[in-house]
Amino acid sequence: MINKPLNLKKGDYPDHIQKLLTGMEPTFGAAFEFAAIGMALIAPDGYWIKMNNYFSALTGYSSQELLNTEVHHISLAEDNEKQSALMEQLLAGELGSFQLETRFRHKSGKVVWVECSMSLVRDLTGAPLYFVAHYRDISRGTDMERKLAESEQRYKSLIEHNPAGILTCDLNGLIKSINPAMERILGYMELEMVGHPINRFLGNKESGDSSATHSFIFQEADNYMLSVKHKNGDTIVLGLKNVPIIVNDLMEGMYIIARDITQHNKDREQLRIAQQDLHDTVRRQQGMTMKFRQMRGKFIHTLCDGELLYRLGYKPSHIIGNGLYEIWPFYMAANIEKYYRRAWNGEENVIYEATFRGITYLTSLRPILEQGKVIEVIGSCVDITERKQMETELRETKELLESFINNTTDAICVLDLRARVISVNAAYEHVFGWKQEELKDQRLPIYPEFLEEQRKEIYDMLRAGKQISGLETVRLRKDGQFVHVSVTKTPIKNEKGDIIGFAGIARDITERKRTEELLRKSDKLSVAGQLAAGLAHEIRNPLTSLRGFLQLLQSDMKEKQHYFDIMLSELDRINFIVSEFLVIAKPEAIHYKRSNLKDILQTVIALLETQAVLCNTELVLEFESEIPEIVCSEMHLKQLFINLVKNAIEAIPKDGHIRISVSMQGNDHILVRTKDNGCGIPEERLKQLGEPFYTTKEKGTGLGLMMCFKIVEAHKGTMQIQSSIGEGTMIDVLLPTQHQVVTQLE
Repeated sequence: MINKPLNLKKGDYPDHIQKLLTGMEPTFGAAFEFAAIGMALIAPDGYWIKMNNYFSALTGYSSQELLNTEVHHISLAEDNEKQSALMEQLLAGELGSFQLETRFRHKSGKVVWVECSMSLVRDLTGAPLYFVAHYRDISRGTDMERKLAESEQRYKSLIEHNPAGILTCDLNGLIKSINPAMERILGYMELEMVGHPINRFLGNKESGDSSATHSFIFQEADNYMLSVKHKNGDTIVLGLKNVPIIVNDLMEGMYIIARDITQHNKDREQLRIAQQDLHDTVRRQQGMTMKFRQMRGKFIHTLCDGELLYRLGYKPSHIIGNGLYEIWPFYMAANIEKYYRRAWNGEENVIYEATFRGITYLTSLRPILEQGKVIEVIGSCVDITERKQMETELRETKELLESFINNTTDAICVLDLRARVISVNAAYEHVFGWKQEELKDQRLPIYPEFLEEQRKEIYDMLRAGKQISGLETVRLRKDGQFVHVSVTKTPIKNEKGDIIGFAGIARDITERKRTEELLRKSDKLSVAGQLAAGLAHEIRNPLTSLRGFLQLLQSDMKEKQHYFDIMLSELDRINFIVSEFLVIAKPEAIHYKRSNLKDILQTVIALLETQAVLCNTELVLEFESEIPEIVCSEMHLKQLFINLVKNAIEAIPKDGHIRISVSMQGNDHILVRTKDNGCGIPEERLKQLGEPFYTTKEKGTGLGLMMCFKIVEAHKGTMQIQSSIGEGTMIDVLLPTQHQVVTQLE
């Protein structure tokens, strides 16, 4: 059905409905209006067209309130789907009519049950005109039927789910029904028993008089026992109770309620045996069991036995009937009395230790309650003398190991089988920066992404029982820095040889690596210095002669002046390179004085601004804060920043931008940052920058940048280079405002 309203007004209905409404069919109209049941006309699209007075009374809504509203407006949502489906079938011609029980929501809010009968009126062409619906109030009958059904369900549930076997029989002893519990007790199914006499199944076959069973059972009024045969042939003992079935004050039969007490009887015998065993066990146990009660303001022992009692030098007769102060020394009795009182006051699991005659024992007290009141306290004592000695030894060993682990400089961690952190020592926190609380139950976050495969290989080897020793690698600190470490990892095994975890020891070898790198560079510098000194002296002498003769020839050959200028320029270039060699080979004295860094940088900009313009590069100098004077060598700082800016200009192919920013870092350091948008330097080459003869330029020597590092180092500063291919390079020079004067550039 198309669920949209017709929006009809009086006079807009089809002719056949209009005739009904205007009284042109008085017989139908009267029957409709004054029918003893609710009647309504419903449009094919599911909206009310007309309803009689009975229907209005049935729903609480007037005709005006319901007219032109959807049928489902007053129906319960869970009933709508079924009713809609049936109306669809009427429209499709699959049904001539239907009848169902459904519910309306009365205007007052209560639920009204109705029996709905509905059919469809069609015109001469077979097109649907309207539904005719009849509604009969069945609320009262439905409630009674529902309550009766619920009562029957409760009765059936009581019988079906009762753990006791229930058998129903008539006055002649014929079985009418049995519940599942009785089927389980006797082993027979209900179909095998119904219609048969009781004595066939409950007869006392041992007495041989099963025919008397019926009268015997019916004569029993109280609980009684009966031995019967199970279907499998076993003899079982039943505890029985008879309940008469009385209807209209007449007895119609009997409920026989049965419980299988075969096991109960066996349990009673076993209990007797167990009690004897318990008595023997308490006597022979290695520990001691005792009970006490509070009598006449004292705690009096009512039970005490066990091997521990005899080792303490007592017998049960020394303890039973006596209080604490009659048994133990005063100091010991006074201490134990506190624990006895706590247990007597209802505290569960009170534990204390006591030592007597060189024996240390542990006692656990637990109150015995009856109707919420403590009537007795039971205590269990065990000898823990050897355990206390072992605990002392273990504690001393543990303290020794903890002292060693916490005071070693090696980072130690212990992991479970899932490679989750159990504990780390203080050195681990210091080396890697994470606290134990941050790492607890987490995977170690110290592996860089590019070493994840290494992590997997390491733990595969450990799980296979292998050990990793002296592995030199890098790990990640919490601050994001890499740290060089030497790693040793071993599986932890229990006494059975099963792997229960992993232990790792990491030694920080960053300083060693740095020292090795410095030694490597030092060796290079030493070789470079020796080579430079030899080359410089061997080259400079011939250069001096060549330059002199060229100048003599220059005065005699005026027409060849152009060639002389080229040769002199190239000789000057060779001489400049030789001078750089000599700087490496021989330390150069540095003279420090208090200077203005702002003036130094402005001078550098003035010197290089013309070259920058010729290379189509914008050169910008910015001071982000006031800069104090600095103790430095003005000449060498100029050389430093000229080299850096020239390198930046040469690295920019076109449309360049170089920005030099100066800012304070704290109160005693100045940061000079040079940033360009040049071609950039590959990451793998950054680490080699500053080494002699290593350069990224086509005609460079690599000595200029090396001198930059030496100048910064001589001023007790640092220089860091960051670069990305295609994005440019950033060089940070961090200089202290004051430092210890160094007499030469070493």
